[in-house]
Parts: sequence; C-alpha cells; structure tokens
Amino acid sequence: MFDLARYALFADLSEEQRHQLLDRHRMVRFMAGRPLLREQEEGDCLFLFCRGIAKVRSIDADGRESVLSLLGPGDLCGEMAILQQSSRSADVICLTDSELVLLQGAPFRAMLHQEPRLALYIARLQAGRLQTLNRRFMSRELSAAARLLEVLEELATRTATGAPPTAPIPPLPQRELAALSGLARETASRTLVLLRRQGLVEQMAGGRLRVVAKEEREAVVSS
Repeated sequence: MFDLARYALFADLSEEQRHQLLDRHRMVRFMAGRPLLREQEEGDCLFLFCRGIAKVRSIDADGRESVLSLLGPGDLCGEMAILQQSSRSADVICLTDSELVLLQGAPFRAMLHQEPRLALYIARLQAGRLQTLNRRFMSRELSAAARLLEVLEELATRTATGAPPTAPIPPLPQRELAALSGLARETASRTLVLLRRQGLVEQMAGGRLRVVAKEEREAVVSS
C-alpha cells in the first residue's frame, strides 16, 4: 500500500487514519501539458503529488492566463472543492510528466473533522498559498530579469520536497517560462539569454537550467 507517512501533511496521523484516507485510492500519471483539473468542473477527489510540477492557473474573459501558484512533490491539489463542496476554482496543468495519488473526498472530509492537526496543516497550506499569490502580484513591479529569476527559483524548489533554489530545473518550453513570469515570450527569451551570458543561469545537459546562488546574482538583478 502507498505510504502516506512519507509526506509531512500526513506524517502525524496514525497508521489507521492513513489507511482510512487511502480508501479506494489509486496512482495516476499525467503527461506534460495535460490538464489535471479544470476550472468549474465537478469533482469529489483530490490529488497528492509524488513526482512532477504543475501550474495552477485562471483564464480571464479575454483569454489571458494568470498563473496563481506552482505545485510539486508533497503538494495537494483539488482540496478546496472538497472542503467547500463546490466546483473547481482553477485549472491545474502539468508542466512535466507527473505521478500522483488520487484520494477520495469523503474520507478526507471526515478526517478533517476528526483530526485537528490535519485541519491546522491545511489552514497553514492555504495561508502559504496566499502569501505566494501576494508575492506574484508584487513581482509585477520587478524587472524582467528579476521576475524570470524568481520563477526559475520557485520551479527549482518544486522539483522535490526540500529542494534548494539552485536545484536543476526540468526543461520547459519558453512559452511556459514566459507565462509563469508574466512576460511576453520574446522578452522571456531575450532575458534568459542575457542571464545565461551573465552567468546567473547555467544551461545544463538535456535542456535543464540551474540558477546560481542568490548572493551572486543580487547585483545584476538590482542594476
């Protein structure tokens, strides 16, 4: 059986409680570019990321995409619809090939009523996501280089639980890097070339990128 104890969200639960949450669970895989959840669709399940990175996005009436957050190993998605017993509030699109555990909504809701520690963890999770959304809003005032570096750093930390901002980043299409940064595709492409020339971003084998230590790039970002 899948071991939920490996994930911080469920580590404090008893073995019996974790067993209850895994009632009728199953492993699912999604290829890069595939939607995991669709805004306004109905659903009574949630997902725990084991591998891969996804973006949470919303599309406005004019067709413009706003990226709200990134998800990676150890993250939940779809829990808000379960808690509110409502439709999905945003799209979740896989940026890389992903592997997840599908959990049923009913056992999760029941566990939240039984276990205050799980409810508190979910509250902290939502608070953290609100902080991330606020940072994304504030980053609109930054330079293109600062915005792109911020996104690359966040992608690095989402590659694995506890990954540092300098961890290798899986190869992503430049259109995705542009969307995540809130930049035009041409601007993102030019900025990435500049950052590589300045030695702030390293090009690695297989198309992966790596951001150098923050201390080394502060002077360029502020210039």
